[in-house]
Amino acid sequence: MPEAALTAVAALVALALVWLVWWLLIASEGVYLGRRVVVWLYDRFASRYDDTKNFQPLYEQALLARPLLDELAGQRAPMVLDVATGTGRLPLALLENPEFQGRIVAADLSRGMLGIAARKLCGQEGRCLLLRCPALSLPFEDESFDVVTCLEALEFMGRPAGVLAELLRVLRPGGLLFISNRVNTRLMPGKTWDHEQLARLLRGNGAETMRCEPWQIDYQRIFARKRGAATPVGARPPAELLRCPVCAGVGLEPGEAEDWRCCSCGRQVRSGAGYLDHEAARRPF
Repeated sequence: MPEAALTAVAALVALALVWLVWWLLIASEGVYLGRRVVVWLYDRFASRYDDTKNFQPLYEQALLARPLLDELAGQRAPMVLDVATGTGRLPLALLENPEFQGRIVAADLSRGMLGIAARKLCGQEGRCLLLRCPALSLPFEDESFDVVTCLEALEFMGRPAGVLAELLRVLRPGGLLFISNRVNTRLMPGKTWDHEQLARLLRGNGAETMRCEPWQIDYQRIFARKRGAATPVGARPPAELLRCPVCAGVGLEPGEAEDWRCCSCGRQVRSGAGYLDHEAARRPF
């Protein structure tokens, strides 16, 4: 083969490799490489995340807080769980709105993202608990929350259908689910759903009355209610809802040196850098 042809082939191979690395690490945010890679990427880029997204408080009120509060129809003090909270975008929008009088548990698996969220939410510790835990195994009893949210995240989960089922498990009957569904699917094969697929998944996990609206560029905004009705949970201290990472008993309490302690078995859960590290405490003694 002539040298020029070899050079051209080598250049094409190099370009293909560059594109593959870009797709695996940037476009799909590591999801096809496993959870550890996804968390590592978010840890690495946490300090630049908000600048990249260019979140603006006015738009956050219009896109997040206002629609959610309208859906709650006067329930001013709900118990909210925000899964894959990242840098605390949704909790910050809610807590800055005077109409919201509830409490929030904001969960993520990235230490870097939770550290940024803690700085942004400084002073709101009494109303918002930042929690490090996996979305696929939420440390709460069934029906623990009035509202469960998960935004711009399901497509980056290793098992998105399993996460969706977990979100609905911890939502009380009659409670509100607020999620996003990615509609720009060309770079995320096998990780996204069309309207009918999502509707079937929601119904299969106990949701009903799904409403879908255009939202931002690549997403739809989805509101759904869990089938049935139950008394609102209300703005309870999050410690009352948490399961112990060892014995699975319900109820933790703040202990010495900022650590929390299981009321049943005494297992300590470390609290530092502004968040409670439930995932780390799952390791055996």
